Amino acid sequence: MKKINTRTARFGRKAAVVAGSYLCLASTAFAASEGGTGGMSPLMMLFLAFVGVFVLMQLIPAFVIFGSLVSAVFKRSKKTAEAHSAK
Repeated sequence: MKKINTRTARFGRKAAVVAGSYLCLASTAFAASEGGTGGMSPLMMLFLAFVGVFVLMQLIPAFVIFGSLVSAVFKRSKKTAEAHSAK
């Protein structure tokens, strides 16, 4: 791979190194500051409530389909039972 040695490329490499260094230092600082707070923020509670509503909304059609499946199985077994008893 050919190394580009223009003024812009050199600045970009320096900026990437500086930004990476700051990100490494910042992540350590953020990890240390969250040590003893505990609990959940209101935003986290809102997100969990949203996920809960989403899961419940997916369960409604699942129960309807499961109920129709169970009723279809019992109807079929009832018809076959009547057919076998008629013979």
